[in-house]
Order: sequence, then C-alpha cells, then structure tokens
Amino acid sequence: MNELPLSVVICTYNRADLIGLALEDLTKQTLETSQFEIIVIDNNSKDNTSEVVRIFTEKYPHIHYFFEGKPGRSIARNRGWREAKGTFVAYLDDDIRVDPQWAMAMLGALRQQPQPLAVGGLVEPWYAETPPKWFIPEFELRSWGEKAGYIPAHRAPFGFAGGNMGIARSLLEKYKGFQEELGGGGDHMPRMGEETDLFFRIYKDHQAEADRIFWFEPAARIQHWTPARNWQVPYRMQRSHASGAARAWMMGVKPFSVGYWRVMAFGVKSTFRFMQALISSKNLRKTEWIKYRQTLAYLKGFSDESIQHGKDGLK
Repeated sequence: MNELPLSVVICTYNRADLIGLALEDLTKQTLETSQFEIIVIDNNSKDNTSEVVRIFTEKYPHIHYFFEGKPGRSIARNRGWREAKGTFVAYLDDDIRVDPQWAMAMLGALRQQPQPLAVGGLVEPWYAETPPKWFIPEFELRSWGEKAGYIPAHRAPFGFAGGNMGIARSLLEKYKGFQEELGGGGDHMPRMGEETDLFFRIYKDHQAEADRIFWFEPAARIQHWTPARNWQVPYRMQRSHASGAARAWMMGVKPFSVGYWRVMAFGVKSTFRFMQALISSKNLRKTEWIKYRQTLAYLKGFSDESIQHGKDGLK
C-alpha cells in the first residue's frame, strides 16, 4: 500500500462556530481525497466542537477526529503529527477559509526537487467587520512576495506563520516536534512561538544553505479570521510584547550580549523609519504610530525575557 502523501492537521479549541467553515472548504479541494487526510485535534474544547466535526467525519472518510485533553497548542500540534499517516504534514488554524487549490499547491511545493525543508503559504486577513482606516492589511498579512520561491537567508531564521505551513513528518520526528514549553491555546498560556522555535532549530542546523531551506508558496492561500480585538491597541501591544519575549527565550539571549544589542539596534532603525514616515505621509500617521509602538512593545518583551534569562543563569 502506497504511503499517503499529505496529512492536514487542524488543532482547535472552542471554535465550533468557525471550524465547520474550514472543514467545508477542505472538502472542496482540487486535490484528490486519496492523496490527503484531514486530522482535527480537539484540544479539550468546552463547546460543541466535537458535534460539528462529527458531521464531517461521518460523511467524509478522510476526515478524522481526535480528542486531546491536555491543554496547549504545542501539545495538540504534536498529537497531530503523531497521528498523521502522511509523508508530509501541513498545519492550518481552525479559524480560516481555504482556497480550493490550497492542498494541491502545498503538496506540490513540498514535493519539488530540490526539496525544501518546510513550506509556508499566503495568509490574508478575513475581517469580522470593517476595520478602521489605520488598520491596513499589512498588520495581519503573512507574505514573502508575489512569487513562489525560497525566502532569503536573512529572513529565514524564524520561518513561517504557524497557521499555514507544511513540513516532512520525518523532520518533525527528528526534531521531536514542537517544544511544549511554548504555544498558547485555550486557557493554557505559556510563551507563544512554538512554530517559530521549530523553524529556528532547523535553521541553526542548516545555516550553510540558509537561502534554500524554506519555500514560500503564495498559491497555498488561506484567509485568517480577524476579529475586532485585533485592532484594539492594547491587544496589539500585548501580542507584540509576548512575541518579543518568546524570541529572546528561544534564542537564549542574555542581557547586554552581542545578540541583545543586535536586536536593540533594530529599535533604533525603526525610530528613524517612523520619523521619516511622519514627515512624508500625513494620512498614515496613526498606522505608522501603531507599528512603531508594536516595535517598542516587542523590544520591551525581548529585553524583559533576556533579563529574566540572565537572572535564571545566576541561580
């Protein structure tokens, strides 16, 4: 029996109102159902997620449901690849809409030769309601250009957005999947960035060919649910701070080290760009101000975690 080419894993928590839309889109893929399976990992949902998914599992034999009672997105992601039968494993979020060509594009990119170590797809915002004018698509867009290709070495260390990515199952086995100290989900809120950490570990082992390890495939396109909270400024600052803290944790950066100042230098550049934007564009002043504040929150999170790492090292 030939091995299944692709397993699509969706980890979910209390998204009964949205996951059905994602599954409905996945049943309309142009890729033959004999070429892929869909695995839903229910991470201890308290709503009727299981009932919604059961509608699909009873109708479509290639859709499978698993309950994971231990909370945490990394835990759910790891359960997903361990249950997977595919040569490749692709991860999707539970609050998305999926283009009909997505599975074919993702599998085609993963299979190409020379074979990339991971593939990321295009993520566009799917607004719950009309956002304010300052909230431009760039805030939620995850793209590396209009054309397919390897992402450049200087952007490679931290890979792709975790809600639309693919990787060989053998590589997940080699790296033991996602670090369970990372990855929020449900009421379980450790540091974020479990997929970023995985990509960073892969990158560190392949720096010599860093410009030819991660492939961006814009044809693997999804739209990601973007509720009104995403343009609430406190939420954006909180998310940026958490992102900076996670980056410092996974890099193991200590305060005032070379790595620390390299990241802080980014803040100086951002300040310069912000001042330029204020001068050149009155219409984008609030947009640029929020982006700049996000950078400051990111750097604060990075610095806070670095200092904590330094303190822990003295214990």
